Amino acid sequence: MATAYGRPRPGLEALLADPPKIHAHEGKIVLWGLPTPVLEFLDRNVSQSSRTLETGAGLSTILFALKASTHTCVTPSPEEVTRIRNYCKEKNIPDKSVDFHLGFSTNVLPKLAAIELDLALIDGGHGFPTVFMDWYYISSWLKIGGLLIIDDLQIWTGGILKEFVNAEREWELIEIFENKTAVFVKKEEYLPWKDFGGQPYVIQQSQQGGTPESKLRKGLRLMRRGQFVALAKKAGNYVLRGRPGARTP
Repeated sequence: MATAYGRPRPGLEALLADPPKIHAHEGKIVLWGLPTPVLEFLDRNVSQSSRTLETGAGLSTILFALKASTHTCVTPSPEEVTRIRNYCKEKNIPDKSVDFHLGFSTNVLPKLAAIELDLALIDGGHGFPTVFMDWYYISSWLKIGGLLIIDDLQIWTGGILKEFVNAEREWELIEIFENKTAVFVKKEEYLPWKDFGGQPYVIQQSQQGGTPESKLRKGLRLMRRGQFVALAKKAGNYVLRGRPGARTP
């Protein structure tokens, strides 16, 4: 679905023309940023009256400062915060509207007072269960009509979260940028703690055999498909594993 269009404002143009390096990686300071179209989307949809939150820190944090939204940024890295603040000072970007919370989001979010959010960005830790815990808290804080952005869909956790949210009737997928970032709008009040029977994605995956197959079930499936070579190979490996000192490829 199409979203609001328009040219980025000068503040974003200047930021994209001279972006800072913020993130430490393998002994170097690099920049991991949202795709430019996502930053342009933020530029169009965030204002001084917005209440926003992100897990992770980066160019988006500086953009939230440029927009002067009441912003909460959760990051475990004090060095990233220092680099962001130094860049803002160098470029005369006021950053008083940004409230940094140092720590892992899995520890910080449960301790925050409930915030009514206009927009939230999940782009912090991408390991399991961090992405899902971020979603657990943020989903209930977003107001109806609020925007949820999930970055790094190419990572399993982000991709699964996107598929899960897309199946929930309370949310509508309005944009996917570069197959990497999804934007949802919250249509109704949402209870993230509802049981699996009320979660369509969980039901669907369970019915499709989302749980690991037993060896017997997998063997029968291969036989039904006529994949006798694969079945014979698996059977051979099974026999070899039973021999003392045997090694399988």
